[in-house]
Amino acid sequence: MYKVIIGGIIGGIIAFLWAFVSWAVLPWHNMTINTFRNPEFVAWVIKENVTVDGVYMVPYDKSHQANLTPGEVEKEMNQQKAAMKAGPFVYAQVKVGGVDPTSPLLYITSFLTQLAGALLISILLFKVVDTNYGGRLLFVTMTGLIVGVLGVIPNWNWFAAGYRFSLVMMADYLIQWFLVGLFLAGFVKPKREAQRMM
Repeated sequence: MYKVIIGGIIGGIIAFLWAFVSWAVLPWHNMTINTFRNPEFVAWVIKENVTVDGVYMVPYDKSHQANLTPGEVEKEMNQQKAAMKAGPFVYAQVKVGGVDPTSPLLYITSFLTQLAGALLISILLFKVVDTNYGGRLLFVTMTGLIVGVLGVIPNWNWFAAGYRFSLVMMADYLIQWFLVGLFLAGFVKPKREAQRMM
């Protein structure tokens, strides 16, 4: 089991380093993010309308409010559909006080996230029996692809993330876990004897 722990730690470091390179060094993420024509004005409007951090949506669906009658719910849903069709549709994550990109907490949380992912994949990999290095590498890489498909495509489909942003994000996950897999596939090697004992 120590290989799972050590593999998870080193895999987490590899995943974190790739995430840093992908977001802080390579330009591909920034190339897929759009900017507003007047970002200062948009920021002012958001500050005037937002009081707490979280997810915001325009148009907002009020049909879930408990105090509406069935007729009001139907009317609200029809208005929501019409407003969504007319556009614009906005799905935004807002941090009212801004984000300090030099905050150590952001990097610590990011590393712990990658560590958790690498540990979980290591546990799964330890259960994979009768595979060679290539098979284990494919397993880890495909796990990254699954994360990309399930984590990115819904945002593309429902919240208009756009195909360029979505494809870059999926490629990012694929490369990240391929790199982690290069290590884990050689380090976390389950043995039949160990599998029979577990």
